[in-house]
Amino acid sequence: MKKIYIISILILLIALQIRAQEETGRSGILNANEQSIGLATGIDYSILPLKLTYKRGFNIFNYKFPVNVGTDITIPIFKFDLNDIRIRLITETTIFRKKNFEIRGGIDPMFINVKMETETMSSLGADFHIFTGFTNDKWNAGLDINYNQIFTTYVKHTDKFDEAVFEAQDGWYKLTAANIRLGVLVNRTLGNFDLYVNAGISKTGKFNDYLFVPSMYGLIGVNYRF
Repeated sequence: MKKIYIISILILLIALQIRAQEETGRSGILNANEQSIGLATGIDYSILPLKLTYKRGFNIFNYKFPVNVGTDITIPIFKFDLNDIRIRLITETTIFRKKNFEIRGGIDPMFINVKMETETMSSLGADFHIFTGFTNDKWNAGLDINYNQIFTTYVKHTDKFDEAVFEAQDGWYKLTAANIRLGVLVNRTLGNFDLYVNAGISKTGKFNDYLFVPSMYGLIGVNYRF
């Protein structure tokens, strides 16, 4: 009889563990201790960027959903130049889940450096993003909202610009740019691979006379889980 109790308890624990995995496992987001590397391209803040990504899932403060933390680096595919680079720290977790309906979000601090003929701009800002849609272990599809705010930018004018414009002012400028994107995100999980498309419309705030930012964006990418 004692052995039967022990076996029953073990079966119950295994069943609970499987259920927990089923409840937390979702396409497009990593489980705790799971990692991924990925790449994407398309139209974003520049034409045909290359975005390299690394993420890892964590259990933090006994929160019932995994928290994903990582980074991505975006550079132009053509004319490789580390003076044109965006580095973003990624955070994301599930905020609300009801069956297959889910809301995820996060705050992503970022650094952007852009070099042009007239000046170099180095900016600090953050992305505030929310995904709301339907998910399961194979699919992830819904509305993706992203608000980007540049808090401060250091502008350094070139000698060429100084010669053409009298008393050009170098230095720090606050709240120099903002960008809001509204689009759709579709993710398909195939084995260890996540294939996704993220596309929509974009509206840009200040500095739009300096930078060409398309009114539409679209990225296609793949992540490998391990």
